[in-house]
Amino acid sequence: MRNLPGIDASYWLTLVAASIFGTNTGDFVARYLHLGHLAGLPYMALIFGAILLVARWARHSHALYFWAAIITMRTAATNVGDAFHDFHVPYRFSIAIVLVLFAASVLLYRRVSASTGQQGTVRVNSAYWICMMLAGILGTIGGDFASFRLGLTPLGAACVFGALIAASFWWFGKTAALLNPLPYWATVALIRTGGTAAGDALAEVLRLALSTALTGLVFVGLVLYFYAFQSTSKTQPRAAPT
Repeated sequence: MRNLPGIDASYWLTLVAASIFGTNTGDFVARYLHLGHLAGLPYMALIFGAILLVARWARHSHALYFWAAIITMRTAATNVGDAFHDFHVPYRFSIAIVLVLFAASVLLYRRVSASTGQQGTVRVNSAYWICMMLAGILGTIGGDFASFRLGLTPLGAACVFGALIAASFWWFGKTAALLNPLPYWATVALIRTGGTAAGDALAEVLRLALSTALTGLVFVGLVLYFYAFQSTSKTQPRAAPT
């Protein structure tokens, strides 16, 4: 997998939907499939690896591979974040640990990928996926902290982080700064956090199974609408494998 789909409104909207859906799929795997928060991770790792292999050897680079990998990783990240609760790790430790790891991974990504993406996108490599996984874990813990420890409730936390995400788009989008690693990953982390709260809020109202089906329908619908007939190789030259 080489580059992201073009970073535009379609990309960010689909990422928001993936963050909400991934919150529900993580909980669904843990509860309804009775795998808990850790037993399902090897299966998700195998699925993720298979997606990357198919994308690597496919004749044409396609955005559908990227989104399949994103939702698989987001599902896994939800369960890793929730596993901290299983081991009774206080929020002050879990958030601090994951935040430090996430910041370090972003700095690493900036160093190895600063100028390697095609115009209008950023590079997808091993460092990218590390950042995305840690953003999902941080978002899961942060969303739970805002919802339950700060007493905002999932709906309240979703509204707060929704406002922060909108502010990020307004501020950074004016200068196309969202293509730079630091603003890009800060926005992704906000989306992951708000997505956790929004997914939990929907599950409270609709119950988990219906919420998962509904958010899945929205995510798949957006992916098909925006990307089903788009091959990234149509608009971007195929880069050498990393």
